[in-house]
Amino acid sequence: MSLTTRKWPVSALTLKWVAIVTMVIDHVGVISYDWLGWGKPYLFLRFIGRTGFPLFAFLLAEGFRHTRNRWAYLRNLLIFAVISEIPYDLINDWEGRYSARNIFWGLSLGLLGMMGAEAIVREGDKRRVPRPVTLLCALIPMAAAVCAGEVIRIDYGYWGVLLILMVYSGEVIASFLIRDKITPQTARNIGAAVAAVLWMILYDIAHNWLNEIYGLPAGILILLYNGERGQSRLPKWFFYGFYPAQFLILHALRLTVIPWLLGPGNFR
Repeated sequence: MSLTTRKWPVSALTLKWVAIVTMVIDHVGVISYDWLGWGKPYLFLRFIGRTGFPLFAFLLAEGFRHTRNRWAYLRNLLIFAVISEIPYDLINDWEGRYSARNIFWGLSLGLLGMMGAEAIVREGDKRRVPRPVTLLCALIPMAAAVCAGEVIRIDYGYWGVLLILMVYSGEVIASFLIRDKITPQTARNIGAAVAAVLWMILYDIAHNWLNEIYGLPAGILILLYNGERGQSRLPKWFFYGFYPAQFLILHALRLTVIPWLLGPGNFR
C-alpha cells in the first residue's frame, strides 16, 4: 500500500482534539505569564500552542467544503464570536495590556472570504469569463477579508485571516496541479500543509523571531488527515462552547488556585 492510498487514522475529530488541547496549553501559558515571565516554562507552553491555530484554519477550510449550509455555518461562528468576546477578554485584555478580538471573528472573516471567492468563480464560469480574469477577481473578497481582520483587530490581525485563505488556496491549487497523480484528498492535504508551513515561515520572518514555526506538527497532522469526520458522542455545540468556557475556567484559576500555589506574582 503506497503513501498516497493508505488510510491514515487521523480524522477531523482527531485534528479537532489536538487543536483544542494545544490551544488550552497555549492559554495556560497566557495566564501564567505573571508568574513565569519570559522563562523557559512559559515559552514551552506557548510554543506547544502554535499547533492549534493552523489546525483550526484547516478544519474551517474542510468544513467550508463539506457543510450543507454555509450561511448557517457562518451564523454559528458569529454567534459564538459574540458569546466568546467577554470570556476571551478576561484573560487577554486584563488591564488593557492586550487588545484583540477572539478567534471566531477571524474564522468568520475567513469563511466569508472563501464564500466570496467561490461565488465569483462560479459566476465567472457561468458567464464564460476567462479563468485568469475570474481568479484575479476572486482575490478581491479574500483581500477584503484579510484587511477586515486588521481593522477589527482580531487575534493575529490580518495574519490570522491570511492563514485561513492560504490554506484554502493551497488546497485548490494542489487539487488542480496534482489531482491526476494522487487522490484528491491527499492533494488537498499537501496543498494545505505546504501553505500552513509557508505562512509560519513568512510570519516569523515578518516579526523577526521564531514562534509560529513551532506549529510544524500541525503540517504533519494535516498531511496524515484521512478525509473522514470521525465519530463522537459529543454534540457539535460542545466544540463551539468549549472555547468561551475554557476562558472562564482559566480566569477563575488565575484568580484563585494559581495565586494560592505560586503567590501573587505580578497579577492585579
